[in-house]
Amino acid sequence: MALWPLIIILSPVILLAGEPVNRHVMRRVRPSASTAGVAVVWHSGRPPLHISFLLTVISNPLWIALTAPGRWVNDRFSRHPHGPPDR
Repeated sequence: MALWPLIIILSPVILLAGEPVNRHVMRRVRPSASTAGVAVVWHSGRPPLHISFLLTVISNPLWIALTAPGRWVNDRFSRHPHGPPDR
């Protein structure tokens, strides 16, 4: 696959900016929390090409592994803004 070498080359950037990219893509696929339980239906029956490509990229196991630290940090600090973290 051509994605693996590209992800490896861009790994420092993905490590820093991957989670915001994930959130952006998921907002494009699922625009609001109210539609979270409802399947998104596109006019042509499938998502636009750039969204399909981005979904393919962010579902790559290497991408997921590189964005995990950013997701952990974001989750850790957003869930406990006023108190000590649970142990």
